[in-house]
Amino acid sequence: MDAAIADGTLTKNERETLRRIVLDYGQDPDRVILDAEQKLSDQKIKAETEVIDQNKKNGNDFEKYIVKKFDHKFFTIKNWAGDKFVEGRYAETTQQPDLLMEFKLKGEGHLFAVECKWRERLYRGGVEFATVEQLNRYSKFQKKEKIPVYVAIGLGGEADNPEQLFIVPLTSFESNFISKKDLSQFWKSREKDFFYNLNTEILN
Repeated sequence: MDAAIADGTLTKNERETLRRIVLDYGQDPDRVILDAEQKLSDQKIKAETEVIDQNKKNGNDFEKYIVKKFDHKFFTIKNWAGDKFVEGRYAETTQQPDLLMEFKLKGEGHLFAVECKWRERLYRGGVEFATVEQLNRYSKFQKKEKIPVYVAIGLGGEADNPEQLFIVPLTSFESNFISKKDLSQFWKSREKDFFYNLNTEILN
């Protein structure tokens, strides 16, 4: 945020960049942008690294929470995407879903991918789990690799212990936003581990 408002203004491009970063790590972008505008008016600038570091921690904490729900007797982590970059350069895996998993049972192996998103609270009556660009990337990945992609959404509580948990097939999203009503059908008990149904080929 510091870099965005250092010159005393918040441009359209800076707004979009800030929105993308904040949304990617689980906070309400409108609230953060409003906060940035308030900091401008008060001339009390909050360091950008403080905001990004906390958001990154939330993202990492939720990914770890999700990983723990895959019993290692049945599931293997084939890839855990990182997000390191410098001067706009990053590995191709950075743009892929967070986790590439393999489920094995009776000698059969099935690959699928999981994108992890934690949100502190509902946003306009639902969850904006990604940008349009990110949703398109996940869809292209699913089509190219010919494996299903799921979005694990944590809501409320803390990133490492959300109040509610949902696991949504990417094919169920009509846009990068899902209403609470539509989301509710994908509710997952926090007390149970994930399991992959070989008959339906659905993660639940």
